[in-house]
Amino acid sequence: AEALKAEDTNREQQGIKGPYRFGFNHATDLSLENSGVWHTTSAGERIWRVAIQCPEAYSINFEFHEYVVPDGAEVFVYNDLGEHIGSFNAESNPGQTVLGVTQMAGDRITIEYVEPLSVRGQGRLRIGQVTHAYRDIMGSEKGLGDSGSCNNNVVCAVGDNWRAQIRSVAMITVGGNGLCTGTLINNCDEDGTPYFLTANHCLGGNNTWVFRFN
Repeated sequence: AEALKAEDTNREQQGIKGPYRFGFNHATDLSLENSGVWHTTSAGERIWRVAIQCPEAYSINFEFHEYVVPDGAEVFVYNDLGEHIGSFNAESNPGQTVLGVTQMAGDRITIEYVEPLSVRGQGRLRIGQVTHAYRDIMGSEKGLGDSGSCNNNVVCAVGDNWRAQIRSVAMITVGGNGLCTGTLINNCDEDGTPYFLTANHCLGGNNTWVFRFN
């Protein structure tokens, strides 16, 4: 972690722009065929689980480089703190076969795939990248009064005049291990086209960006 932070400091001192790096990307190849364990219920439903541990990580996020989930099947992600995200399903990546999954606090997560009997064997999942967070972007170590003098909490009265605008802002996970921010913007037709404005140095990568609102 210290070597990675030193690299970040060096890049900043050189004026190199890019997403704020918080984690290290590990290339992986964890699929339904080569990893995890399967369990079949009495009703014929199959459940696959795989656990991923990154010792001393502040959080873990990952990318499905193959994500094909049939109608009725679901994917969940858990950590050891009793938190979960999901379900992800067939509608989570329409027209795509990749999917980025947001950060979960802690150094161990479990991915669970639930496949009904009616679509048995139709799902394909492969985790191609796991990101070990060496920075605390979840704020787990911050306490009351730790904010900087320039920080304003948007849930406080200082943000009352910008409630509509606040809702449009998101944090983006770029490339699995970097953070940027941006905002939804309208157009003259006001037709709901989901244009998203961000910095040019945040662009690139693939279709695994994750947008976190609120």
